[in-house]
Amino acid sequence: MSPRRGPRTRTVAVEVGRRSAWITVTSVASILDELRAPRMWCPFHRCPTIPVDYVGDLLAVLEYRDHRWVTVTAVDR
Repeated sequence: MSPRRGPRTRTVAVEVGRRSAWITVTSVASILDELRAPRMWCPFHRCPTIPVDYVGDLLAVLEYRDHRWVTVTAVDR
């Protein structure tokens, strides 16, 4: 049995801009595929980027099903 990981390793930060959202972890690719959300790699911030329209669905899956801690920050980029 593996030890339970604490909330610090399970935290996902999402920065929401006008049209795009940046996700701090790269391990959400399978969830984005499941949601059929378009995504791209942001070379400046070195993280996945998705349209704002899919952020609500992503947050629901991360918090409810995966039991992850999510922080959302509004940014002006």
